[in-house]
Amino acid sequence: MYVNLKALCLLNVLNDGLNHSANSLAKHFKCSLASIHFLVSQLQKYNVDVVNIDGYGIRLNKPIVWLDTELIARHTLMKSERFDLRLFDIIDSTNNYLLSQLKRNTLIQRSSPVVIAEFQTNGRGREGRIWQCGFGNGLMFSLCWRFEKGVSDLSGLSLVVGIAILRVLRSYSIPNINIKWPNDILCNYYKLAGILIEIRGEVCGPSYAVIGIGINFNLSKSIIPLIGQRVTDLSSVTGNLIDRNLVLGKLLSELYNVLDDFAYYGFSYFKKEWISYHSYEGCEVDLIIPNGLAITGIVDGVTDDGAICLLTLEGRKSFNVGNISIRPRIQ
Repeated sequence: MYVNLKALCLLNVLNDGLNHSANSLAKHFKCSLASIHFLVSQLQKYNVDVVNIDGYGIRLNKPIVWLDTELIARHTLMKSERFDLRLFDIIDSTNNYLLSQLKRNTLIQRSSPVVIAEFQTNGRGREGRIWQCGFGNGLMFSLCWRFEKGVSDLSGLSLVVGIAILRVLRSYSIPNINIKWPNDILCNYYKLAGILIEIRGEVCGPSYAVIGIGINFNLSKSIIPLIGQRVTDLSSVTGNLIDRNLVLGKLLSELYNVLDDFAYYGFSYFKKEWISYHSYEGCEVDLIIPNGLAITGIVDGVTDDGAICLLTLEGRKSFNVGNISIRPRIQ
């Protein structure tokens, strides 16, 4: 998608929360009224909630706390060279960007690249789903992490990343926040965040994990109907507009710690903690596997490599294949 820089300039002006007449905006930008209305329509394509009421003017429904790489770096509490932060206003997909860099072998080896975006035109989730989020509504970023071990030794990685997210979000005293196997973060059973991990590398190593994370912060009204599932955001569950820069800084620090431990100890080191966070531990569920078959059982922890365990009529079984979804069993 073409980035309309004038539309982003308009967004910056509207971010004061005040009503602006179309005439005053046209005068400010030295353009026609038609141009202002066109720029407003561009912002709406970025799923920005722009309120345009005749007689009252144009304003934003919700303010945006802009991302800033200097602030993010300050909050990481890490040496500046540990992460290579790259911030885009608009990008197709942060995961795609890093995957293309890996393919071309153009990543800096001495640091871990982190690609952050205010808006993705082609954000991706698990199972080919689209990750929907408006401009500045969430935290969308991808981190590339190098492991000396091979691809087959990275089982359970998405679960470990979920632990890092949960540790950070729970530091804000958010109640009823948990993990849904394998990689969704829920609050009161509404989706708050998601993870998409894509692995590249050799069987015996080294290997690279592109870790994509999306966290809903302040979803616009226009984006919620497009998501297609029950979702929530940090603004709704806390009643506050939380600074995305602070959260990302803290999360990068936590990711550094857990990924370093995972590389050395594997998932088994985290298993007990992960089970304590699982939303459906001990619950009867239907587990839907890729061929459409539903397996009924009671969730009974996970294995040392992160496979979900169910107590079924045929005994205790574990499942760790492709695209598995899990949901509470409907009585």
